[in-house]
Amino acid sequence: MVKYMYRVYREELINDFRYIEYEDFQLERPSYMLIGLPDAGLVSVISAYHIIRKLDLMEVGGVDSHHLPPIAVIHKGIVRPPIRIFAKKNLLLLYSELLPPTPLIPSLINSILDYSVRKGVDYVLCMTGLPIPNRIEVEKLRSFYIPSNQRVAEFVKNAGIELELFENGYIVGPYALLIKEAIRRRMNALVILTESFMEFPDPEASAKNIEIFSALTGLKVDVKELIEEAEVIRIKAREHMKRIMPNLAQMRKEYEYAPPLYT
Repeated sequence: MVKYMYRVYREELINDFRYIEYEDFQLERPSYMLIGLPDAGLVSVISAYHIIRKLDLMEVGGVDSHHLPPIAVIHKGIVRPPIRIFAKKNLLLLYSELLPPTPLIPSLINSILDYSVRKGVDYVLCMTGLPIPNRIEVEKLRSFYIPSNQRVAEFVKNAGIELELFENGYIVGPYALLIKEAIRRRMNALVILTESFMEFPDPEASAKNIEIFSALTGLKVDVKELIEEAEVIRIKAREHMKRIMPNLAQMRKEYEYAPPLYT
């Protein structure tokens, strides 16, 4: 028998967003939520998709709203919400190839943080790109971090990885809103930024972020395949990158990484 729709186990409305779960699941501790929304170089999306594949995460739910564009994801013949939720053991991952309209992002971020609290998440993690003008000339990419509090800063320090504190500059977009809201709520959140292209898909920056993710969480994700297939991924994701560029321009993404006049 062919299935045409997902089974709804639980559904709740958070800030006009419907969080749908297909089955009951509990996270092990310490628990992490990783958020993969389109951003510079599609670094977040490429990283999240690779992690889903390599850790064999199970699709456990999705997020939908009448405020989102009229889009449905069709996976194995079944209609899914545009924002998908995956989980396994102590990892919860929100994945979307759709970048919501800019006015909608604050409500979405707030709903995601509310949902993380309800699922007992210990750390909210975001991995994205940090556009640099000379990216094509850079072979060794630098990575930076922005913690929401001292506990998260210690969490990074104890992992013993090569990460620099992002001390001066701007970040723009959904992760900027998330880290500000996490600070306001006194939640544990971390934004990881790796130097990347702005308008071209950047699998190499994604691989660097995944290596940092593995060191932080202890969830080992092999990036060899991602690096070997970098050119193929770039070609496949090129059109998608073009589609989200107007949204990034609307958010004034070009301001990112420019140091402020006064610090």
